[in-house]
Amino acid sequence: MRVLVVGTVPPPGGEAAKRLGAVAAELTAAGDVVEILSPDRRSAAHSHARLAGPRLAIELAVRARHFDAVVINAEPGLPLAPTADRLMRAVTLGALGAVLRGYGDVTVRLPTPIPLPGGVGGRATRALWSRATTIVVATEDDRERMVLAPGVVADRVVVEKPPARVPATAEADWSRLPTEGDLRSSVQTIVRERAARDRNVNRARSSLGSAGLPEDSGDPFQGDAGIGTPLSPVELARFATGRARRGVLKVARIVRSARA
Repeated sequence: MRVLVVGTVPPPGGEAAKRLGAVAAELTAAGDVVEILSPDRRSAAHSHARLAGPRLAIELAVRARHFDAVVINAEPGLPLAPTADRLMRAVTLGALGAVLRGYGDVTVRLPTPIPLPGGVGGRATRALWSRATTIVVATEDDRERMVLAPGVVADRVVVEKPPARVPATAEADWSRLPTEGDLRSSVQTIVRERAARDRNVNRARSSLGSAGLPEDSGDPFQGDAGIGTPLSPVELARFATGRARRGVLKVARIVRSARA
């Protein structure tokens, strides 16, 4: 089925627009071909047009042969401007009732309070209510008011179900929350682990230092690394003797190479 949805959908419009957008999404999910006509150019609609007063009837008349059903969301300025007088009310609602004969299924959605200047009753509204196959209202009080209006069939007036709420987060299990003693024990464990790690680092650093390495050789802010443990006189003599011996051997190899 081809359905024309008339009204404001998000991003503007608040909760009422969100509900109308959800209606359009549900129709699409059910397999219907949906087109949205909005009076607000900020709406994510297929087309936009001025819909206040008789303009709504004109737009619906032009589109009637392309759609099987229509959903009209009454809102401020649609179908009547807040300043509409009795003559404009009669002309707008009379033309709207006549145009809706071109649609096989007509749904009129009414928020609370119902934004119809002059109320839901009177001869001007009879044609509109008589053409509606479904009238969706927001509250039981609105339904009681609607069924008393001329031209309304009581069985066609339904109260919209509230939107499904996200399940509330399960209440916290206070018995499982850590106590003060648990927190103190956790902190002490962390302190002990860090102290043990620091002791191991210090031991390794001392061991490296005894082998002649600088204590803080990994710190870029310490400047040039110095000598770790100074050599004793005996070690210095051994070092010098070893260097001299290696020098003599090197000279001997050079002489042998030259003679050869």
